[in-house]
Amino acid sequence: MLVIGLKFSHFLALFAAGGLGIGGAIVQSALIKAGQAPSAALGRALRLLSIIGLIAIVTLWITGVGLAHALHGGLGINTAFGIKLGGASLVLASAVLSNLHLAKAARLSQAPNRAYLKPLMTLSRLGLVVALVAVAAAFR
Repeated sequence: MLVIGLKFSHFLALFAAGGLGIGGAIVQSALIKAGQAPSAALGRALRLLSIIGLIAIVTLWITGVGLAHALHGGLGINTAFGIKLGGASLVLASAVLSNLHLAKAARLSQAPNRAYLKPLMTLSRLGLVVALVAVAAAFR
């Protein structure tokens, strides 16, 4: 029953993180293409989406570690899984740094620094691709 609960929570968090990541990227891309800054309401909504995305990523880590221990006795499953953890670490690190930056910008009533955020988003996407390819190889 524990494994079923962990899997359900893991898949739900994966769904949420993916949807929030894609949705946020689409909104940000549209704003950049239009040459517009987000309205105050949209800025608050994007910050909330970012926080929910971070919660989903942390949930993925917690449930993933639980599943690895419950099903495989630990994180040392195979090399591909180790690479997957590296990619997932990039995603987590970029999400934490992005959220800290957005919180600081909001606290100072400033617009977020796109030059700071852009490499973080690239790092996050790279980490996501590495994690997805590696997990596909780890559990074939």
